[in-house]
Amino acid sequence: MTKKEHIIPIIKIIVFIIGTILLFFTVNLLTTPIRFGDGRRIYGFYGERKNSLDMVYIGGSACFVYYQPLKSYEEYGFASYNFSVNTIQPEFYKYMVQEALKNQKPELIIIDVRAFQYRDKDQPPSEINYRNVLTSIPLSKNKVNFVEKYVKEVLNDDDTIEYYVNFIKYHNEKDEAKYSLKDGLKMTLRKYKEDSKGSLLVPLQEKQNFINYETDEVRPMEEDTVKILDDLLKYLKKEDLNVLFVVSNYIEEEDHKKVFNYIENKVKKAGFDFIDANDYREEMGVDYNTDFYDFRHFNPYGSEKYTDFINKYITEHYNLKDHRNDPNYNDWNESLKTWKENKELVLKAMREDLISNE
Repeated sequence: MTKKEHIIPIIKIIVFIIGTILLFFTVNLLTTPIRFGDGRRIYGFYGERKNSLDMVYIGGSACFVYYQPLKSYEEYGFASYNFSVNTIQPEFYKYMVQEALKNQKPELIIIDVRAFQYRDKDQPPSEINYRNVLTSIPLSKNKVNFVEKYVKEVLNDDDTIEYYVNFIKYHNEKDEAKYSLKDGLKMTLRKYKEDSKGSLLVPLQEKQNFINYETDEVRPMEEDTVKILDDLLKYLKKEDLNVLFVVSNYIEEEDHKKVFNYIENKVKKAGFDFIDANDYREEMGVDYNTDFYDFRHFNPYGSEKYTDFINKYITEHYNLKDHRNDPNYNDWNESLKTWKENKELVLKAMREDLISNE
C-alpha cells in the first residue's frame, strides 16, 4: 500500500470520531429544556472571543438583572459579561473563575456576595440549584471536580451520570421547549452569541418599603459556607487577581448585614475590595417606589442606577480599556444596537403597564 492509502483510512477515522463527539454534545443540548435559560448566558460567555473581556461578573440573579454590560460598553468602552446563573450557590464561584480564566484574562472579576448569605437559610443547596449551573456548563475537568465533590458530598447523590449527560435526564420531557438545531450547533462549537452579554431586564415594578438594616455587629456563617469562602479567597489570592466583592441593592435586613459584615472583614483581610451597594442608596438615588420588581431585585430603572454606581467605582479604582474605536469590537457595536432596541421595548412595556394600572 502507498503512503496515501495508509493515510486516508486514518483521516476517515479521525473525522468519524470528531463527528461523533460533535453529534453527542449537540444532541445533549437539543434535549435540554429551555427552562434552563441560563444556558444562553453560559454558552454566550464561551462564545466570546478569546481574551476580549476586561471584566467578568460572576453571580446569580443579583448579578444578571442588575448589571448592564452593554450600557458600560457604550459609556466607557470596556467589555464585560455577566457569567451568571439563577439561584447560584457560592461553591460554584471558584470553579466558574477557573472556567473564565481558560479563555479570558480580565483586569477585574466581580463576585456577587449575596449567594453566601442565602446559602445558609433562604436558598440552601438543592438539586435544582445545582442543575441550574451544571446543565449548562460544558464538560470539563472543573465540572467533573465539582460534581464529584459537591453533588456527592452535599446532595448525597452518588448517581452523577445525569449531571454530565442531559439526554438521560431530560429526553422524555417532550412537552418542554428545547434549543433549536442551529443554536445547539453554535453552543457545541462555542460560537453562540448572547447579544445582551448576560443581562436580563425584567419589566415589572413593585413598591417596596425601606428597612433599617444598619449594624456593626457580625454573625459568622455556617462552617461549610465559611470553608467555601476561605477556599475561594485562597485561590483568588494565589492567582493574584483583581476582585471586587459586591452586595447588590435589595431589601436588606439587619441579620443579613451582620453576615455581610463578617464576609467584608474576611474579604478585606485577604486584600480584596468589598462594597455593599445598599450603603450607597442615597448617593445612587434609589427610589423604593419605582426601582424594584420584588423585594430581592431591581427592575430596569434600578439596574440603570446600579450599573452607573458600579461603573463609577470601577473607573476610579481599576484600569479597564476603552474599545469603542477598536475594529476588533465591531460585533459589540452590533450587540449594542440590538440591546438598545430591546431595552426600549422593555421600558415601553413598563410605561404602558403603569398607565393601564392607574
